[in-house]
Amino acid sequence: MMRKFLWPVLVLAGLLLAAEALQLSVVRPFGAILSIVGMAFCVLARMSARSKADSVRARVAGIAFLLYACALVIWLALMFWR
Repeated sequence: MMRKFLWPVLVLAGLLLAAEALQLSVVRPFGAILSIVGMAFCVLARMSARSKADSVRARVAGIAFLLYACALVIWLALMFWR
């Protein structure tokens, strides 16, 4: 089941990172919540990768995790330095 949602999660991570970098006010209140939930999903997706066939999915989950982490850092930086 995690496999079906992995690519949309990666796309959402990219969109969230772009929205945080552009400082879109619509995403601002939900940036941290989306980042934390996305990071948790990525950790679960990496933990569920068991075989070598799932190694690509594990890498995608790792990349998405890093994108969510970057979005969270940007969100925190903008929140404290404004």
